[in-house]
Amino acid sequence: MGRVVDALRQGGIDVAVVETTGPRDAERLAGLAASGALTDGRVPDAVVASGGDGTINEVVNGLLAAPTRSPPALGLIPLGTANVLAAELDLPSGVAELARTLAGAVPRTIHAGRANGRLFTMMAGVGLDAHVVEGVDPGVKRRIGKGAYVLESLAQIARWPSPRYRVITTDAAGHIREHEAASCIVAKGHFYGGRFVCAPDARLDEGGFHVCLFEAGGRLAALGYGAALVTGRLARWTEAKGGLGYRVMPAVRVRIEGPVGDPVQGDGDTIARLPVDMETAAPFRVLAPPLRP
Repeated sequence: MGRVVDALRQGGIDVAVVETTGPRDAERLAGLAASGALTDGRVPDAVVASGGDGTINEVVNGLLAAPTRSPPALGLIPLGTANVLAAELDLPSGVAELARTLAGAVPRTIHAGRANGRLFTMMAGVGLDAHVVEGVDPGVKRRIGKGAYVLESLAQIARWPSPRYRVITTDAAGHIREHEAASCIVAKGHFYGGRFVCAPDARLDEGGFHVCLFEAGGRLAALGYGAALVTGRLARWTEAKGGLGYRVMPAVRVRIEGPVGDPVQGDGDTIARLPVDMETAAPFRVLAPPLRP
């Protein structure tokens, strides 16, 4: 982070650095920054989140909860384990290139999702991935990064009880449909868990969701879905083509029911409990290169 800040200052950008002290502190500070409380009453042009997807999620929640009609744009200095939003936005990795993007990019408008009142920027999920997110050991995650999710996934699969979830989707025309699945990911962007693809047609600059249904249950099915995901086959894997049953459908609202109290993960953290209702939240601006076709 320090090198990017130095590059911004050398380019004549006024930068104030504020450090977080614990969970939800980034959300609190982002809300204060959006009102100018951290900069002597001057509302900044942008609030830059330096961290992983969890930190970014907190900052987005803080910015959009601030009592202002037009919150500052969101900037990212990607750190952390996966940085899915940074990948989706195609942010450069070099210090100089990232500093130029933060200083000179024309803000893009993107849409977050809302799950029981809590915002998420990239995806929300129930089932196996939500239990993995909730169960992963923070200490192991700090030591081995993404490997912590692999270990926790195997541990969860070994004892997975294979519950079923009822997913109710409403499309843009108002049609309501009910589905049953072993797991479900509600995607805003096409990347998941890094650079893996679940919903190839999802775009951040569009409202609504792409709902990914993993229909088959059981340990072998979970291993099969995981293998298809990491090998890039999941988005093309349907029951008609010999797969276990995988579907992606658009929706503007989603309700998911299942074991009461089951975790709902959003952007890699637990953000809600079942039952959960999801809808598109207000759009916000982000500093990033133009979206690729």
